[in-house]
Amino acid sequence: MKKILTVLMAAMLAMALAACAVQPAAEESARIANPWSPVADAAEVKEKTGLAMGALPEGAENVSYSVLEEDKTAQAVFTWNGDEYTFRMAPGTQQDLAGMYVEFDAAEEMTWEDYPYTIRYNEGKEGMSEWHDTPADATCTVTMSDGATKEKLEAVSEALIPAG
Repeated sequence: MKKILTVLMAAMLAMALAACAVQPAAEESARIANPWSPVADAAEVKEKTGLAMGALPEGAENVSYSVLEEDKTAQAVFTWNGDEYTFRMAPGTQQDLAGMYVEFDAAEEMTWEDYPYTIRYNEGKEGMSEWHDTPADATCTVTMSDGATKEKLEAVSEALIPAG
């Protein structure tokens, strides 16, 4: 009786292990589609969104542009002075355009010429700057995912504000 019970338990264990190892053929990894569509340059950004991104900071490198056509939102990712930035523009007044959902240790209201802007950052980590371009009626943000300082955010903002 013990032998039969042992064999029966071993068979059940073998079936359980085999069932765990088998994955349905239809199962595929779930991925979220990237909603941003790459575009060639700032001219194509304007064509697809109506937004004139203007000039990026002098010396910007590795520039890539993309758009969310449905939302008429534009994005330029670039390297400047060794740091990577993401510059976004969207029509009207937008909330959370930067897409940075972190708590910041520092926040400051700044002004450059007639443009008020706000910077938020965690020293040496992530940071963002945000302003509203009144003539274009567009919200603008520039973000850093690493290496943020007040000085870097101030410099990139002031380089981009006339471009916005």
